[in-house]
Amino acid sequence: MALTLPRFPELSTLELLVVGIGLAALAMLAPLPLYLVALVVFGLPHVLWELNWIRQTYRQRIPSRWWLVWLAILLVQACTRFGAWMGWVQGEATMVVDLLTLALLIFAAAALAYWQGGTRAWFMAGVAVLLGLGLLLAVNAGNLVGVLVLLAIAHNFTPLFLVPREQMFGNLASGRVLTLLFSLPLLVVALLLLVGVSATSSGLWMPSEATWLQQHLQQGFGAVLSGLILAQCLHYYSVLRLLPTTLPPVTVSQWQIGALVLSLALTAYFAVDFTAARKLYAVASGVHAWLEFPLILLLFSAKRDT
Repeated sequence: MALTLPRFPELSTLELLVVGIGLAALAMLAPLPLYLVALVVFGLPHVLWELNWIRQTYRQRIPSRWWLVWLAILLVQACTRFGAWMGWVQGEATMVVDLLTLALLIFAAAALAYWQGGTRAWFMAGVAVLLGLGLLLAVNAGNLVGVLVLLAIAHNFTPLFLVPREQMFGNLASGRVLTLLFSLPLLVVALLLLVGVSATSSGLWMPSEATWLQQHLQQGFGAVLSGLILAQCLHYYSVLRLLPTTLPPVTVSQWQIGALVLSLALTAYFAVDFTAARKLYAVASGVHAWLEFPLILLLFSAKRDT
């Protein structure tokens, strides 16, 4: 017999404000501990729960043959990142494959949009072309990391655009309050720049993209780090709390039990070897992050009701 889990209470403005302000305070006062707890405890669960949400939300919207195309492209990325974890693939090759697979995913989404009669398929194809050109320029300029850092930062804000209009979380989360919630990282950065927060020491315990930012920012890195970590935490919260509200009541399944077991195992791995565990986690996180961008572009290209 399936066990139906109780639903979370309906979203409220008060909840979003409390969560947003609380996370903003932690991001300003203790950014690195907040990042570590969020990544180790909620990193893999948020990936697996989002993939499940995407499956339930989009499986009827996208023909199976297009899913196979996307999965084949994502498999290339996953195998490359797995090879990096095993030490078989060098870092630059991994970055090239990351950007190449994202461009291919967007090309495939553009083809699907055109096949479905989307109104902006050519725009999506243009985005893919620009991404491909950006890849070539980044390779020539030796700045692959910079491109991936920008994509990683943008990825944190995808919950604002990922939900189909008819499945929005009501007027609350689909409107001004959710937008305000995701504007908090920018407000945090501005506030910390005004008060002149000191820079945070470097180390393995920072987000991967923060290491690159620290090397290229002359001032204000501590403020940017707090904003970056807050955006990542808001992404986790959105995936684990907001997105499930668009689905029917949850039933405990073998898939969810397996997901929890995998999450606990990865948490233990983080405790043993943080650097290696983060590389292994990158295999799963890359798949879910790269899948979000073509889905958002598909929503953007969809025909509007008249």
